[in-house]
This record gives sequence, structure tokens and C-alpha cells, in this order.
Amino acid sequence: MGRRRALLVATYEYDDGGLRQLVSPAQDAEALAEVLRDPAVAGYDVQVLINESSSRVGEAIGEFYESAERDDLTLLYFSGHGLKDDNGRLYLATKNTNRERLRFTSLPARIIDEAVDESVARQKVLILDCCYGGAYAVQRFAKADTTVDTKAALGGRGRIVLTATEATQYAFEGAQVHGQAAQSVFTRHVVEGLRSGAADLDYDGDITVDELYRYVYEKVVAEQPGQRPKQIAETEGRTVIAGNSHWSFPASIDADLRQPLRREAAFAQLGKWLEATNTQVRRSTRAKLEELLTDDSRAVAAMAQSYLDRPARPEPIEPVRRPTGPTFGAAARASSRRWRHRLGLLRGTAAGLHAAAANWWVSALLLVAAGLAITAAVLRITPYSIALAVVVSSAFALSFRGRAFISGLLPPAVLSTAIAAPDVLMIAAHLAWLAAIVISLPKRRPTMPGVQRGQLIPAVLAALLVLFLVVDQYRSPSGFDAIPHLTSTAVLGLIAAEFALIAPLLDFGRAVTAGSVVGGFAVWSGLFAVEQPIVWALLAVWLLIGVLTIARPRRSGVPIGRLVTAGLLTPAVLGGVAFAVVPAAPRAPIAAAIALSSDDRTLYVADISNDRVLKIDTTTREQVGTAVPVGDRPVRLLLTPDGATLYVANAEADTISVIDVATWTAVDTPIPVAPEPIELALSPARQRLYVLSAKAETITEIDTAERRTVGGPLASGPNPGDIAVDANGERLYVANQDAGTVSVIDTATRQPARSPIKVGAKPRDLAPGPEGALYVIGASSYAVINTKVETSRPTPVELPNESAFGVADGKYLYVASRAKQDDELLVVDVGSRAVVRSLTDDALGLTIGLAVGADGRRLYATGYYQDGIVVLDSAGSRAIGVIGLKR
Repeated sequence: MGRRRALLVATYEYDDGGLRQLVSPAQDAEALAEVLRDPAVAGYDVQVLINESSSRVGEAIGEFYESAERDDLTLLYFSGHGLKDDNGRLYLATKNTNRERLRFTSLPARIIDEAVDESVARQKVLILDCCYGGAYAVQRFAKADTTVDTKAALGGRGRIVLTATEATQYAFEGAQVHGQAAQSVFTRHVVEGLRSGAADLDYDGDITVDELYRYVYEKVVAEQPGQRPKQIAETEGRTVIAGNSHWSFPASIDADLRQPLRREAAFAQLGKWLEATNTQVRRSTRAKLEELLTDDSRAVAAMAQSYLDRPARPEPIEPVRRPTGPTFGAAARASSRRWRHRLGLLRGTAAGLHAAAANWWVSALLLVAAGLAITAAVLRITPYSIALAVVVSSAFALSFRGRAFISGLLPPAVLSTAIAAPDVLMIAAHLAWLAAIVISLPKRRPTMPGVQRGQLIPAVLAALLVLFLVVDQYRSPSGFDAIPHLTSTAVLGLIAAEFALIAPLLDFGRAVTAGSVVGGFAVWSGLFAVEQPIVWALLAVWLLIGVLTIARPRRSGVPIGRLVTAGLLTPAVLGGVAFAVVPAAPRAPIAAAIALSSDDRTLYVADISNDRVLKIDTTTREQVGTAVPVGDRPVRLLLTPDGATLYVANAEADTISVIDVATWTAVDTPIPVAPEPIELALSPARQRLYVLSAKAETITEIDTAERRTVGGPLASGPNPGDIAVDANGERLYVANQDAGTVSVIDTATRQPARSPIKVGAKPRDLAPGPEGALYVIGASSYAVINTKVETSRPTPVELPNESAFGVADGKYLYVASRAKQDDELLVVDVGSRAVVRSLTDDALGLTIGLAVGADGRRLYATGYYQDGIVVLDSAGSRAIGVIGLKR
């Protein structure tokens, strides 16, 4: 049994001011599409084009007929203006039609005739609801023939053409065509005849094209006597265009069965229905005859049995119209094109080169994205990296067959880019992926989408599963561990829930929906931890949606506006209520900075994830008291030598928080400083705190007694790395990464105290030591400045690995470095200046903070990717434990 396929074209807006703007075509096409899509009525696969250009409509018609199979029933509908040129040739007007250039800006009926003629489909129906007002240029004399010869233009073997009218209606007033076209009663009665079943004139459950024409003709003529629809048919047999969804037994049947004189005629009618091609009619009739077997009348029961004893129709057979068919040459050409379409080959050499050139940038970008994604997956195997590599590779493979699949990847590509880990390869892959989609979009002109009613239940289920996961992880202590780098996971989760609901339901075409479904697998594997059973349930539902997409889902008549509104509001409302009721869980803590008390008993931790400071007992390794909230993104801590005050640099809040250690509370309001403070230096002797803001390249001076800034900003120089102050508070040292020097500033005059000190390449960190020693940690070396003398000339000492920062205890210098892909802690003997020990441990996890005890026995390290704080034995250079941090 062949497919039922329909292409509906409607134009009501025209660029040519001489063509009257219409109102009804859009409503006509939508109403007809709704009834044709209804499986109970017709079950067509419907494509709708509204206000498209002649090139787009022509391309769609060509593809529509070329992809048709032998047993398909094709229906082409056009609603809008029909125009004639000086030679009486018919053209169908599109949005870009220019009445002076009909041949190049409209759709010639001759082209449609050729496409229909060369199609191998054996059942072809054309319905034209055209208003011919404005057929001629302004001030041109009307043609002698006042009709359009539709039969000559579109008639032919193997097809049926229904037209709303043959009459040409026009009127002139000055230089403006303003003909008032007849209201579209034609399409209205077509839709009504199909929807209500009234066009089933012989009441056999099937509505044939002939029946539909006779029904519509009578209705239109009765309502508008001046309009007379036409039918041109050169076929054999009957073509069933739809079924009568409201068919039921007439009430008169039971009465006729009781009348002996009418009984035979009633049974004869039942016999016809028993052989009907409509399955519903046939089954209902058989059930009725079986019911009559128990009738009190023996005559009735006997006649019922006689009809039931007749051979049953084995299976429903779609009635097929057998046309005389196209010519042998036309059939051969159509068959060749159809096979090329099946194999996915480009049509012809010239067309292939044109299509390849048009898709070159898209395919090239997708190839780059696929290569980057595959490389990232090989280097770091995760469910998301694998899913991304598969999705982008599929997009590249399918880019040569068109852009519909790529267009469908837009929503998941945006979501995937939002959840991508801060990795250079992953970011580059996502940017190339998005660029390919953006380039392909201007070439993609989606039609008015339908609604895939068959996807409603799985789409709602998928959205509910996503909402459940989002809310559950929002309140869970371990929530969103799969994407710890994100800060707005809840909002992103709500957007993902809306994507899960809307993407499967809106039908822009099977390829577009398939792209959204395939891309969705990357979104779910990146947003959620796939080892959870409920995530597997989500993936299973999403796979079902993909299967239903491939299995030719049908559209329903649900209004698009209501669906989109409901889709956007439902997840947002449900999720918003859940987030309001369920309290958010703290994020996984990340210790960005640590400070150790002078007695080594208390460790202070800046939790950058939750904007707070924690206090840890180093003996019990437990948190003491509650966390003190500070500003956004606390990145540096500085404890006064007496241990009474703790200063916190809040990088995103652009402030310095002051914590009273005794009461364990924040004092007063945070002190505002220059943007993005990252380093601190304290001079107890002068009661000054110096704050380095790398972004502003300035140093802010704070009076620690009055807790306010003084003196205005002090220039730090370009690309500063760190600052330090000597024991007397007289000299301020600034590491200049680009110059490879350390500047010395007189804190009293705020002017350079001497020329910069050369210390080696890229000095990044300044680590004060005992006896006035200042250790300068560079990219691959370190140097020691004696702050007690004015003419210190340090000699850089090479280090084996790339270095970041360090701390010193007088005997050893501890340097955080990286050896290839591993974190390594170097222990340098400051006397011999040699690396005496090193530690490489997975627990270090990109070290970002170090603190050493006063006795040098314990070293504390914190990393961006580690859980808690690693406790190290500095003598043996080994990890002896981890201090866990509570959420």
C-alpha cells in the first residue's frame, strides 16, 4: 500500500503592489492541512509552504514528485493568485512575483505539468483554488478569452485536476488593480466535505475525488452562482482521497430489515458494504450480520448467514487508479531520478557541483569540529566527549545530503556549548559546530511547523524526567557533579526541559526533528551523570522519540501558538515552583586559598564555590563553627601575624572582607578596591594592607586601623604577578611578569626606590621568608632577594619543571609545579639551592594553594580538581591524609 502525501502552497502576501493582498489562503491551507493529517480522515504526510518565493516552491514541487513511489497518492494544492501572460499561458503567483516578468518570478503551469507527468506515482490529484484577479498589467486591455484553459495547462493522463473556477475576474480603477476576488468558499467546502464525511455521497465509507468534486460543486454553486468549479480527469477507476470518519449504520437499515418488502434491498446494501474497501465499514457490516444471526425472524437470520458464508475480503486493498501512464521515455527519466534520490546521490554533475559549492563551508567546519571532538574524546574519555564526537561526525556525514539535519542541531548545539567543559579542544569543537549551523541557517527556509501528536506522550515524559533530574540535583549535595564549572545549572536545566518537550513535537520535517533528537543525546550525557538509573530512563525515552521520528509520525491539528505557549510555560512554572519550595544545596566546595595560624592548630580556607571562609582544626581535621559568608569569588587569604584578623580578597565583588578571628564574624562592610583583587601584602608596622588588582594593573593601599583606602591607586606596571612588603613596611615589591623583573617602591613616597631587579623569566609569585629573604618564583626558575639591602642582585636558579608559586619556611622552599600532565611539588633546600625531594600525586589536582607549618613538618595543599585539602609530610614528601570540606 502506497503513501499518502500532500504539498500545500498558499500565498497571500505579494511584493508586487499591483497584486491584491489576500486573506484566506493561509487559513485555507492550515484548515486543509489539519483535515488531511488527521489519521481518522486521510492520514496524509503534509508539507505546507506559506508565502514562499517561486524558487523555493518550485524546488519543493520538484522534490515532492521526484521522491514519489509508484503506489503513492500525491495531492498538490495551491491557493493564491493565478495569472496569464499575453499568450494566455497560466502562471501561479508567489510572494516575489512581478507581473511584468511572470516567466522568471512566478511558477509556470508548464513546469508543474512536466513534474507531474514525469512522476511515477499512479494517483495524482491537483487542487487549484486560484483567484485570477490582477492577471494583467495595469492599464492593459483584457484578453478576448475570459477563461483560463486549465485542462490545456495542467490536464493530462494519470491525474485529476480540481479548480475553484475558470472565470477571470478583474476590475480597473485608474492605475491600480483592485479586483475583489470571490471568497474562498471552494476550499471551505472541500475541508467540510472531508471533515464531516458529507462528501461520501454513496455512503460506502470512502470519499473519492469524483464524489468530492460533485459535493463541492453543488455547495459552491448554491452559495456563489457565479463561481463554477471544474474537474479534469483522465484516469481509470476510482481514486479514494479520504475516508468517512463519521460513517455509521443508517437508522433506516433496521426498519427495512423488519419490512419483508424492503428486506431484500436492505440485505443487498449490507452485502455491498461487506465488500467495501473501507475497513471500518466492512468490519461494522460483518458485526451487524453476526448480530442478525440471533434475530427472532428465521428469514432474517438465514439471509444474514448466507451473506456471512460468502468469501471474506482477505485484507484491505487500497483502490488504485490505473492511468494510461506517461510515455516510456518520461518513465525512464523519472525512474533514474528516483533511484538517484534513494542512493542519496547529487542530481546531475552541474547540480552536484553547485550543491557541493553551496555546502563547502558547512562541511569544512563540521569536519574541523568532528576532528577536534574526536581528539578531545581520545585524550579524555567521558560520556559527553564520546556523544559529542558521534553527533558532530554524523552532522558532517549528512551535510552532503542537505541542511535540514544540521538545522535541527541548533538547539542542542547551543545547550551543549553552554555545558561544555573549559577545555581548549572542546570549546574549539563547539565553536566550529555552531559556526557551521549558523552558516547553514540562511539557506534553510522552514515551513510552518505541524505538531507530531504521536510524540506527545514521550515528549512530556522526557520533559518530566529532565525536570526531576534538575530539581533533584539542585537540592542534592552531590548535584551537578557532571558540570561543576557551571554557575547557573538550574536555569540551564529548565531550558533543557523545554527543549525536551518542544523539539520532538514541532515538526519542521523529519530530518530537522532527527537532528534535534540526535543532538539531544549529547545534551543529556553532558548535563547529567549517566550512571544514574533515571538518566538511563531518560535516554531510553529519547531513543523512543527517535524511533517514532523515523517511523513517519503524523501531525495533529493542535494550534501551534497554544503548543509553544504551553511548552514554554509548563517546565518554567513546574521548575520554578520546585525551586521555590526545595532549598538549593551548596555547591561542591573548592578551596581557592588557605592560611595557617602561627601555632599550626587552625587552617582557614576560602571556598570559592560558595563564597565563604571555613575554619578547620588541624588536629581533628574537622570544621570548627559555621562558615563566614564573604564576597563573590574569594581567591586570597592573609592572616595577621598575631592571628587576630583575617583579610579576604573577593575577586568578583571587588572588595576586601575583614574577619575578626576571635568572634569569627565579618567586621563592618567589605572595603571596596580596584577591580578583581587577587593578591594581598601586609605591613603590621605601618598598619597598611596592599591589594593587587591585576585587571586594573593597580595597587590599592588600605589603612588597617581605620579600614579604608588611602592615597589613591598606585600603578603596578603591566601584567603584575604578585606583591610583597618588607618587614619594616618601607619597601613594596611587585613582580613584573613581562619584564622579568621585580619593582621596588618606597611606601612613604609611593615612588620607585631603585631600578627594577632582574630575576629571570616571568616572575609569578613572591614568597616571603625569614631573615628578610624574598623568594621570587618564575616560570622555570627561582631567585632570592635580600630585602635588607638596597643593592640586592639575585641569581636565578633553574627548576626542572614549569613553576607556578611557592611558600618558604626558612630551610626549604616548596614550589608547586607541573611535569607534563601531572602536578608535582618540589622541595628546594635554600642553602644548597638544590631540589632535594619531589612529590607527584593524583590527589594534588591542579594545585592552587599551599601553606606550611611553623615547624616545617606539615604541608597543606589545595587543588582546583581535588576534594578537600591534602595533608603532606614535608620530610618524606608524601600525602598522609585529606581534610574533607563540608558543603
